[in-house]
Amino acid sequence: MLTSSAARPAHAQSWLICLDLQRDYVVPGRPRYSAANTEVAATCARVLDLARDEGWRIVHSQFRSEAARPWPRELFAAPIEGLRPLISEPVYFRPGLSAFTNAGFAAALRCARGADVFLIGFSLVDTCLATVLAGVDEGVSLTLVEDAIGASEDLAATDVARAILKPFVQFASSRRLMSRRLEVIH
Repeated sequence: MLTSSAARPAHAQSWLICLDLQRDYVVPGRPRYSAANTEVAATCARVLDLARDEGWRIVHSQFRSEAARPWPRELFAAPIEGLRPLISEPVYFRPGLSAFTNAGFAAALRCARGADVFLIGFSLVDTCLATVLAGVDEGVSLTLVEDAIGASEDLAATDVARAILKPFVQFASSRRLMSRRLEVIH
């Protein structure tokens, strides 16, 4: 799906899906924390900056349990500093693993059919996996920015998730996205 802007129709706008860019993943001691997530968050920030600079359509999805306690859950559910959604970027709170469990998100992403749609965030073994597979059912083709996706500390689970996703999704590095940007400039 990585194509130059010359190969895409002029009206095709790239999209960026930001999954669970929340503090719970980067605060030591939290259940979803992994030391590698700090670098993943930094890479997410670079990709998000690129998308904003290029005028991509950016949507955020966060899990919100109906049973969530207001404190201290809210503190850790807050966006990671530097990854906060802009007022122009919708945030869809979902009840399930897949971002498509939010009807508004699903409706918005139907407009992305045929466009380049990139995904960053957390967590490969559940949320990303479920969202990609639901996207396939919706006719949306996704590219995972692999170094901007937080994976499980369980390497076997991560390998299984990648194997499941391989037939359905493209993988790209943030470096490839940045070089794509340079290709468009020249």
